[in-house]
Parts: sequence; structure tokens; C-alpha cells
Amino acid sequence: MTLNKEQQRVYDWLKQELSLPVFGNAYKGAILFLNQESDGYITFVSHAGRDLMNALASTYKGVEKGRVQYQHLVDEIQAVWESEWRNRGIENSPDEKSGHLIPYQTCHKITNLINKHESGRSRNSDADSLFFSTFLDYSIKDKIPGNFLEDWKSAKRWFVEHAHLRKGDFSESEKIDLVKHFGNLHCFLHVAASSQYERIKELNEILEDTNG
Repeated sequence: MTLNKEQQRVYDWLKQELSLPVFGNAYKGAILFLNQESDGYITFVSHAGRDLMNALASTYKGVEKGRVQYQHLVDEIQAVWESEWRNRGIENSPDEKSGHLIPYQTCHKITNLINKHESGRSRNSDADSLFFSTFLDYSIKDKIPGNFLEDWKSAKRWFVEHAHLRKGDFSESEKIDLVKHFGNLHCFLHVAASSQYERIKELNEILEDTNG
């Protein structure tokens, strides 16, 4: 399979100009799976799309992305959690504020879990704006057009939800959605891969089409 002109431009940009061949190969592989509709292609393409959106800009900029280690954090809480603190009979309690006295150290572990979770969500949001500031000349997050961010976030949410194996076949509507969301991702990548003049021109055209 040969890439079309726009796809080849993105592939060359990822592999050669950014010197990130692993992302270039993932992008090209996703297109191959998408066109051939090989077995399991929705999962594979979604996985590639998710990683391109989550990690391309941070990898290029050398920004470390720490993942929240939920299993470790919950294991720490479970190790000190008393069985009597479990949520038994609370729905029948006359006082909704009644409960158990939990030691400070246990509360600290729970607070740590919540803080790590909030930090992870913040990094995820920053990863979105990092792509726009790094590759699309939007250095200020508030200046990013709302429709751009919505299309980006919608595609990423969809990829995240479909990047893992599950029971049952995907529906026809999900196959259509995959083409739409990967198409949106390709558009962002192609604009990013263009020269500054072409980039501004294409961004303006997208805005005009949206607002027209």
C-alpha cells in the first residue's frame, strides 16, 4: 500500500523532520490497518491514535510523562484498611454523617491517591495544549479555537475508549466513527507538518469552513 501525498507528508515529517520514526511507523501502520480493515484493526488503530495524541508533543519536547500508579496507591490503602470500615449498613444509618474514626496515616494515603489523580488529569489536559503550542503556533491555550480543541479531545476520548480488547464485535457505527476521528487526527498532523505559511492558510480555511 502506498500513502497518498498528504499521508506521505505527515509520515516524512514524523520520521525525518522530527526524528521520531516510531511515531511515523505507528501512523503509517494505522493507515494500513484502517484501509485493509484487518482483524482487530479498530483496536490497533485506536491504540496508535491514542499514543500519537498523548505522547508525540511531549516526546518531541523531552517532557517526561509520569503515569499515576493506581494499583500501587490502592494497594497501600488496602494494606491498612480495616474490615470494620467497609460501607456496611450505611444506607440504614439515621445519621448520614456517622462513620468510623480512621487514622491520620490512612487518611494521608487516601489524600495522596486523590492528589495523584488530580495531577494526572491536569497533565492530560496540558498534553492537549502542548501539541497546539508546539506544532500549531498556539502558544497561549486560551487562543486555541474551541472547535479545534473539541475535535481533538473528542478523537482522543474515542481512541482511549477503543484501545483495549473487549468481548463482542464492533458496530458499523463505530467503524464509521473510527474513520472520522482518525481523519481528524490526520488533519491536525498534516497542518502541523506543513510550512508556516501553509499552516496559517489551512488553519484559516478550517475556521472559515466551520464558521461559514
